[in-house]
Amino acid sequence: MQDNLDILSRAIHDWIPADRPVSQAPPARELEQLLDLQLSNEGAGQEALEQGIRDYLHYNPDVSKAGFFKLLYSGLNKPALLGDWITSLGNATMHTYQVGPVATLMELELIRQWNKLVGFDDGEGVMVAGGSQANLIGMMLARHKTCPDFKTRGADGRTLVAYVSDQAHYSAQKAANVLGIGTDNLIAVETDDYGRMIPTALDQAIQTSLSEGHTPFYISLTAGTTVTGAYDPVAECSAVGRKHDLWLHIDGAWGGPILFSEQHRDLLANSHLADSFTWDAHKLMNVPITAAVILVKQPGALQAACSGGGADYLFHADENAAYNLGERSIQCGRRADALKVWLSWKAEGNNGFAAKIDYLQSIKQYCVDHIEAHSQLEMLAPALYLNVLFRYRPAHLTDEEELRKLNIEICAEMRRSGGAYVDYARFKGHTGIRLILANGDVEQSDIDALLADVQRIGDMLVARG
Repeated sequence: MQDNLDILSRAIHDWIPADRPVSQAPPARELEQLLDLQLSNEGAGQEALEQGIRDYLHYNPDVSKAGFFKLLYSGLNKPALLGDWITSLGNATMHTYQVGPVATLMELELIRQWNKLVGFDDGEGVMVAGGSQANLIGMMLARHKTCPDFKTRGADGRTLVAYVSDQAHYSAQKAANVLGIGTDNLIAVETDDYGRMIPTALDQAIQTSLSEGHTPFYISLTAGTTVTGAYDPVAECSAVGRKHDLWLHIDGAWGGPILFSEQHRDLLANSHLADSFTWDAHKLMNVPITAAVILVKQPGALQAACSGGGADYLFHADENAAYNLGERSIQCGRRADALKVWLSWKAEGNNGFAAKIDYLQSIKQYCVDHIEAHSQLEMLAPALYLNVLFRYRPAHLTDEEELRKLNIEICAEMRRSGGAYVDYARFKGHTGIRLILANGDVEQSDIDALLADVQRIGDMLVARG
C-alpha cells in the first residue's frame, strides 16, 4: 500500500507539471507507435507499471486547467477527488444496505436534497452510471406507466412513440434502441432560434402519431442542450403532456445545477411539473466521472419498473429492506459514487455551488459582450446558460462551407499549438466554435487569451488562403 501512495504522490507532484499544455496527444495511430501497451503472459515489474501511469497522465487532456473548454465538465473538485480515492479503497457496492451502509445513507440524503431542488416533495431516486443511463430509465419509467405489461410481454404488436427536441442529447436514441421502442419511433420536435422545443410543434407531432394508430408515451425536455445550453419550456410542454397523459422527463444532466442559483434558476422554472429528472454531478458540480442520478416524483415507480429477481439470495426481507437500493436500479454491482458527491456538497454547501454558477454566468456575459463587439467574431445562438457558440467570420467570407472548414481548423490549430482546448458544433445550419464554461477557476484573462487566439489563428489561416 505504501508503494502505491508513493507513486500517487509522485504523480501529483512530479508527473503533472503546472506548465503542461491543456492537450498534447498526437493522432491515435501515432500514439500507438510511441507507447508500449502490449500485454503478455508474463507479468511486468514496477518500472513498467509506473511508465504506463506516466504515459496515461502525460497524454490525457488536463481537464483541470482553465483552458479546457471542450466538454460539459472541467475543473478540479478536491473534496470529490478525495472521495473518489476513498471509494476505490473501500470498494463498496450498492445493491444492499449490508454491503454499503454509510454509502447508502449518503445516497439517500443526496437524493433528498436533489429532489428538494427540483421540487419533488415526496420523490425518490437512485444514482446511475451517467446521464445516458438516467435518461434510459426515464424512458423506461414512461413505458411502464403506459404499458405495465411491456415488462413481461414485450411490445406485443404495439408501437410506442417518444418525443424529444431536435437538439436533445443522443442518449435518447440509445434508450429507444435498448428499450425496444425503435429509433424510428423517437420523434425530433422542432426548436426555435434559441434551440428550445416549440410546444405547438410537440402537440402536432403527438396528434400525428395518434392519427397513425400509434401510442404516444414519453416527452423528454432538455435543460441545457449540449450545443447552445437551451432550456425547453417546461410549463407549456407539461400542459401538452397532461392533455395526452404522457410521462414528462427533464434531461437536466448539464443544466440542472442552475437550480442552486436564486439569480438564474428561472431558466428552469416549473421543474416540479416533470415526472422524472436527470442530473449529472460530474458536469457542473465537477465531481470525477461518473456521478449521476435519476429522480422520480412518484415513490415506488423505480422498483415497479426496474426490479426483477434476486429475492432468493440478495434482497432479504430483513430490518434493512427499505434501505436496499438495488431494486430501484437496472444494475446489480454498482460503485458507491455517493461518497465523492456527498463530500463535495458537504464542503461547498448549496451556497457554494450557487456562487460558482453566478460567477460563471458573469464570465459568460463578459465573453458574449466581447464577441458581439468584435468585427470578425459572430454569435451563432443566444447564450442564456454557460455554452457560447460563436465563429470567426472575416468580412469577405460568406460561403457557409468555407466558414465551416475555417472554424474547424481554428479549433484544431489551437489544440495543436498548446492553446485552449475547444470544439466545434453545428446549429441551425451554421458551424462554429463551442465554448463551455464549467470551471470556476476561469478568469476574464482566459477569455481574452482565447478570443485573441481565435483572431490570430483565423487571420493566419485566411492569409494562407
